[in-house]
Amino acid sequence: MEKLTERKMLARLKPGCVLLPPLVICSSTIGGENSAEKFDALVELGLPGEAARFWFAVETKSRGTPEAVNAATAQARSHAQEGQWPMIQVPYLAADRIEHLEGENVSGVDLCGNGVVIVPGQLWVVRSGHPNLYPDSRALNNPYRGRSALVARMLLDQPRWPTLKKLVNSIREAGADLSLAQASKAVRALEEEMIVFTRGSTIQLHEPLRLLDKLGSEWRKPVTGARQALRLNDDAWPSRLSSDPALRWAVTGESSASRHAMFAQGGPRRLAVSNLPLATALVGGTPEPVPNFADVELLETDEPGSFFETETDEKGVRWASKLQTWLELQAGDARQQDAARDLRSEILERAKS
Repeated sequence: MEKLTERKMLARLKPGCVLLPPLVICSSTIGGENSAEKFDALVELGLPGEAARFWFAVETKSRGTPEAVNAATAQARSHAQEGQWPMIQVPYLAADRIEHLEGENVSGVDLCGNGVVIVPGQLWVVRSGHPNLYPDSRALNNPYRGRSALVARMLLDQPRWPTLKKLVNSIREAGADLSLAQASKAVRALEEEMIVFTRGSTIQLHEPLRLLDKLGSEWRKPVTGARQALRLNDDAWPSRLSSDPALRWAVTGESSASRHAMFAQGGPRRLAVSNLPLATALVGGTPEPVPNFADVELLETDEPGSFFETETDEKGVRWASKLQTWLELQAGDARQQDAARDLRSEILERAKS
């Protein structure tokens, strides 16, 4: 996709164009760096068949992160003169950012058909729900999934870190491999979302609630390469699985629910394993064609979160972390979602400490 620039975004502000239905651009003046004017554009809007006209000083940004939206909002306000109203233009405005702009009495439009146009006491037009046609092109596409999400998980466990290196070392100690470069990109992406603040080398979680909700909404059930249900002859399976350091394994979050919440989960205990043939050989037992009749079900996956921050009990069972358990339950059925609510409160309480 061709790179989206502010110049290209400003070029769409032409007289006769519908900016946000039903509002039409009656006239426009493009300012910017080659103009004596401070604003990016001055746009006159009107409603078809109505005589009233409204002027807006527009500030345009080629990205729609909270950081960019806040900067554009401040600039639009400073550039709006008497008789003009502040407006921002970004590639995409999610519903929560539109709501934020409404609270600030600042208009905002995107390139996808979403936006809000406000003249207090005179005009209020809002459109939302159109999909994002311009996903961010940051080096790290999504800090809430996969290996990159381990930074977010560690920040929820400990909200303040003196250095990036210490954060990365703790991630490695918790059972995952992450480079300094990967962690730096994740922190920067979270900083752009204004979820994390940095000062010097210090990293501080600022919005634990929003971070947890983003992790939950972006979480996807780990892809399993294969699975094997087994009947067991004894209870020594944890020590046998742990006997080979080449194997990563842990009870899934779904099957760890009874450890972290008042919740009874039926069926076999499910175990995430990094190598199914190796795990099957170590556990022993008898293959069971009907999973509901089995004692355990082995699920092969390479998802790092499945083996991250596990808790080992006195019997050697590696349970999923409270966060991993919450992630799986909040994406489950109604009973699982009910159990997830208490876990959510506990995770947030720890993140605020």
